[in-house]
Amino acid sequence: MKHTKIFPILLLSAGMLFACNTPWLQEQNDQLKVLSWNIWHGGHSKEYPGDGCEGTIGILKESQADVITMIETYGASDKVADSLGYYHRLLSSNLSIYSRYPIVETYTFPDSIRTFNFGGVMIDVNGQKVRIFDTWLHYLPATTIVPTDSSEKAILAWETAGTRDDEIRKILSVLRPYLAQADSIPIVMSGDFNSHSHLDWTEETKDLYDHNGAVVRWPISLAMEQAGFKDSFREMNPDAAKNLGRTWRYGEETTDRHDRIDYIYYTGDKLKLLSSESHNGLLGETYTFQGKDFFYGSDHGFVISTFEIE
Repeated sequence: MKHTKIFPILLLSAGMLFACNTPWLQEQNDQLKVLSWNIWHGGHSKEYPGDGCEGTIGILKESQADVITMIETYGASDKVADSLGYYHRLLSSNLSIYSRYPIVETYTFPDSIRTFNFGGVMIDVNGQKVRIFDTWLHYLPATTIVPTDSSEKAILAWETAGTRDDEIRKILSVLRPYLAQADSIPIVMSGDFNSHSHLDWTEETKDLYDHNGAVVRWPISLAMEQAGFKDSFREMNPDAAKNLGRTWRYGEETTDRHDRIDYIYYTGDKLKLLSSESHNGLLGETYTFQGKDFFYGSDHGFVISTFEIE
């Protein structure tokens, strides 16, 4: 498939100077910490003007993530990049990527999949190239209304009535040549997939998390697995009954829902997973992260996975 390469564009001089002169940016490090977060309408929805974006940036800074894949960026891109002092690419109004390390190539696939849904970059981590892709699959049908009282066949028919399965097929198709190179140039693909995982809806969890007895081989996560990707959170936290890793809820009205729909996938021999964790604050309230309090401006949780580059 044809794809467009967009060569790196210099950041605003002040941002570039900040990035290049940040001491911890220049330190050699064999680890790569990736954070993925749907920040909900730029983190500054009209419901929480100012506080949401500031809280989001505060959490991002505190995380010390090397790479951030952001969803629902909507106008926050420059402010986030300037605040972090990171290199960044605004792939679309929806998707953006921030990197402590130089971005040396940008990937979009306009003939196959919209940049609103998918795009990526290549970064140079002290001489090792890594490809980072940001993802958003359609939110309908909504994960909160899975017909769990139906058969698995009926549930899968409900799921595939939307466009997510078609979107993931297109994405994996354009990734095929990069997947063939993954052992030399590893790939991290993360974002808001708006879909459940077959690793979560098992015999062990069928009576938990409002699954109501359902065991489901969800097609999006299966497609990722069959393409050679590993689910970093579930790899590090294999018992879904003990730790689901919930990443979505919207206010008190859905606090009974337990949904993991945001993921950090990876593939390639040069990446060794060291840790993966899920964080989920409550929209509009204070969230304590690493001992500090921040206003939580998103209806999504965020995932952080740390890799060793071998």
